Amino acid sequence: MEKDTLIVGRKPVLDAIQSATRLEKIWIDKDIRGDFEKEIRREARLSNTPLQYVPKQKLSALSSNANHQGIVAQLAIVEYYTIDELLPLLYEQGRVPRILVLDGIEDVRNIGALARSAVWFDFDAIVIASKKSALLNSFAYKASAGAIKDIHLCREASLAKALEYMKASGLKLIAAEAGNDTSKELPGPHEPMALILGSEGKGLNPGIHKLADSLYSIPGSGRVESLNVSVAGALIMHEIFKKKIIFTK
Repeated sequence: MEKDTLIVGRKPVLDAIQSATRLEKIWIDKDIRGDFEKEIRREARLSNTPLQYVPKQKLSALSSNANHQGIVAQLAIVEYYTIDELLPLLYEQGRVPRILVLDGIEDVRNIGALARSAVWFDFDAIVIASKKSALLNSFAYKASAGAIKDIHLCREASLAKALEYMKASGLKLIAAEAGNDTSKELPGPHEPMALILGSEGKGLNPGIHKLADSLYSIPGSGRVESLNVSVAGALIMHEIFKKKIIFTK
């Protein structure tokens, strides 16, 4: 079981980020101003590390009332890629890329469950946004039963730009949405693709929705508004995997 490790205080956090230590997130006192805040903001942007401005009380709670000096960071328990680093590697390995893209999913249990399903159904990577996404922390690790360590993870400042890159690289973008319209076929086993899932409350960001090549929904009774996103994701990944199994027999 992975454990979360916090870095507390100005010099330790700055040293960590400048030495390319992988960080999951940085929290900084919302009242801090001046050169230090500017430097942290710049370094966080360059390293694509999520930075959140919070009240002092939040920092005190995170650090168990240690002398945090207005800043706390969490070490990442996973290695992150960017999609433009990963896709060429997958193609070089002879893979037909299968990418799971998570748009605004903030429940750590859902991300953990989706990671477990993605590994089971032989997806190559999960792409999340730097902002408005659950932390891939020890809770996500537990929810995935350790599967988070067995799949490539990409963290992107802009999901839209990442999807545009995937599209330009030959991937078909499939967006899942609620409803019973199953007129769109899922890609075959020889077609690179990205499956995009939105949050249960808000669904897909409109800009992300527009980028999709096609939409896919799961038929059901309609007696509830929608499925839990981790259940829906698992069902669609299973359908994609079945095509691959039939093709290889």
